[in-house]
Amino acid sequence: MLELREENKGKITGIIQDTNRLTATIAPEIKGDLTDALKEKGVSLVLNLQNIKFIDSTGIGVLISALKTARQHNSNFVLCSVQDDVMTLLKLMKLDQIFDFSTDGC
Repeated sequence: MLELREENKGKITGIIQDTNRLTATIAPEIKGDLTDALKEKGVSLVLNLQNIKFIDSTGIGVLISALKTARQHNSNFVLCSVQDDVMTLLKLMKLDQIFDFSTDGC
């Protein structure tokens, strides 16, 4: 589901594959993968959400959990290529003020 690629030491890009939904069905697997990647001190992880067209409350929880894990381990967690519907939801919940978004693309 979550494909992680280390580009440089400490810089990781991730993309959710094989689905266009971040929901309770896949949330535990995605959360585990993100948590494992972000536990290493100083990691910078960019999560590409280009494939995700729908996200539910559990999916939002996964993103918040990843951000919390990153902050606890002095790591960096950034979202990129967020679809309009998902961004609308993040803005509605005022989470666009909490997450960092890549403007350079992924």
